Amino acid sequence: MEYVGLKIILNELLFFTINIALRITMKNIILLFLLLSFSSVSIAAENQEVCVKYQNDSGWSKGYSVVATIISGSDLNSAVGGFSRYESFATYAAVFWGEGQASIYKLPPLSMGSLSIFEQEVKDQKGRKWKIKKDNNFCY
Repeated sequence: MEYVGLKIILNELLFFTINIALRITMKNIILLFLLLSFSSVSIAAENQEVCVKYQNDSGWSKGYSVVATIISGSDLNSAVGGFSRYESFATYAAVFWGEGQASIYKLPPLSMGSLSIFEQEVKDQKGRKWKIKKDNNFCY
């Protein structure tokens, strides 16, 4: 009889120990999640000189030599405060023309996050057609 009682006590002690270990682990997981949630967001972006031109009624505009910020879709979503506005795994080039004016171009998937020295046709956030290339002093 005493053996069965000791076995029950040991089983309850084991259950109690496992339960405490799980609570500590869950507490640490929740704490880690909260710390990550409130940590500052780090955004990776690269500035490049580019040549852009837009499509108009008579063909293409003259080229504009500007600085573009090359940024991933996920980082762009974080920067603008939305999580579905831009495709997370796509790469974008953002050109800031003036206060409150910007064009955001989705780069082709084959660009692999960088611009070519050859013109690539892209669309901006409003669906307008543009051509973009790395500026190598031949922007016309």
